[in-house]
Amino acid sequence: MLTQMTAAQSALISDLANDLRPTVAKIERSIPTTRGHYGRYGSLLSQLSNGNATNAAILLLALIEAGANPQGARDGFKTFC
Repeated sequence: MLTQMTAAQSALISDLANDLRPTVAKIERSIPTTRGHYGRYGSLLSQLSNGNATNAAILLLALIEAGANPQGARDGFKTFC
């Protein structure tokens, strides 16, 4: 996982978070079928990253910044990626 980010990396994650915000809001409003929506976040991470763990880690940070349940997003990452 990333430990320190450059300004460019931080800007990328913020841009991704802005793009993901509507999807995250929809997930968070839905009835949770798994703890913290980890099933939906894991599926989303898997699809968007095409199975690439580095891409999934970047997307994970963007999901959390976009308002995703942090524990649910992390559990989804651990389970699916």
